[in-house]
Amino acid sequence: LVGSEMCIRDRAKEDISEDGYWGVKQTSSRIFDFAMALAGDDEEKMQKMKAAVEKGFKLATKSWGKELPDISKNTYSAVMDKFDDYFASKKTSTDTE
Repeated sequence: LVGSEMCIRDRAKEDISEDGYWGVKQTSSRIFDFAMALAGDDEEKMQKMKAAVEKGFKLATKSWGKELPDISKNTYSAVMDKFDDYFASKKTSTDTE
């Protein structure tokens, strides 16, 4: 049992590591990609998706009853960065057209 507990713990650490499936990079990419899929690269809809993500994290924090764990806060920041990069790229492409 001790050996299997170590395997589970090791697997969990790997899963939430920087490059793990539940880590900040992959999770923030999945959230952003989902928003993109729903919005269809429509800037107005992407603004709504960004607002929905913000609301979701606020609700999660409220449900948690205290500040979210660092991995959650870092994931939120990474998702917001992806939205910011998306909107910045749209301004650049609009400015050059």
